[in-house]
Amino acid sequence: MSGFGHYDRTVAELIKEIATCCILLELDWKDAIQVQTLVNESLRCTPEQRLAMLRAPDERTKTQGKLFALLTLLLDVSRQSAQAGVLVTGSGLWRALNQAFIEAYDWLDGSGHSSA
Repeated sequence: MSGFGHYDRTVAELIKEIATCCILLELDWKDAIQVQTLVNESLRCTPEQRLAMLRAPDERTKTQGKLFALLTLLLDVSRQSAQAGVLVTGSGLWRALNQAFIEAYDWLDGSGHSSA
C-alpha cells in the first residue's frame, strides 16, 4: 500500500502543532472534559469565525483560531485515511482527540442534528 504513508506523517505533524497550541492555551489533553469541550467548540466554529480569530489582535485568540483550524485539518485527514482504508494511529493526544470527535458525532447522530 505504498502512497498512503503520508497519513501517519501528516497526523504526527498536526498533533505536534496541536500540542503546542494546547500548551500555549494551558489546556490539559489528559482531561477528557477539556478535550471534549475543545472539540465541541471547534466543530461549532465556522470558517468565518476561525478566520476572524486568526486575525484577532491578541495572541490567545489567534492561538485558539490556529488550534481550531488544525483540528479541522486533523478531522479531514482522518476522514481521508479512513476512506482510503488506512488505519492511522497516534499519541495519547491523538487518541484523546479521536475519542472526543467520535463522542461528538455520536451525540449529533443520536440527536438527529448531524449533517456530517
